[in-house]
Amino acid sequence: MLLFIIAFNLVITCINCYLVIKLWTLYDSLKKITSDLISLEQQIDELFSGIRNLMLKGQNKTVKVRQIYQKFIIQLAIAQTLLRNLRLLLKIWYRLENSFLSG
Repeated sequence: MLLFIIAFNLVITCINCYLVIKLWTLYDSLKKITSDLISLEQQIDELFSGIRNLMLKGQNKTVKVRQIYQKFIIQLAIAQTLLRNLRLLLKIWYRLENSFLSG
């Protein structure tokens, strides 16, 4: 009976040693993965830090372009109105001229 208990304890000890080795290799793997992820995060942060400034500049320029476009639309509407009025004046002028010549 004592021999069985000793053998059983040896088996449990071997299983525990195997589990310790597996857990240790898992720990090393997780430590390397963590290090790689931290390095990747730093590289991505460096990459996007420059992009943030570019995005802000682009947004500011887009706002300026929209403002210029809105001014242009207003000026275009004024110019179209002036051209329509000029065309109408020219029609009236030709009609008056034709009525004085024929009359």
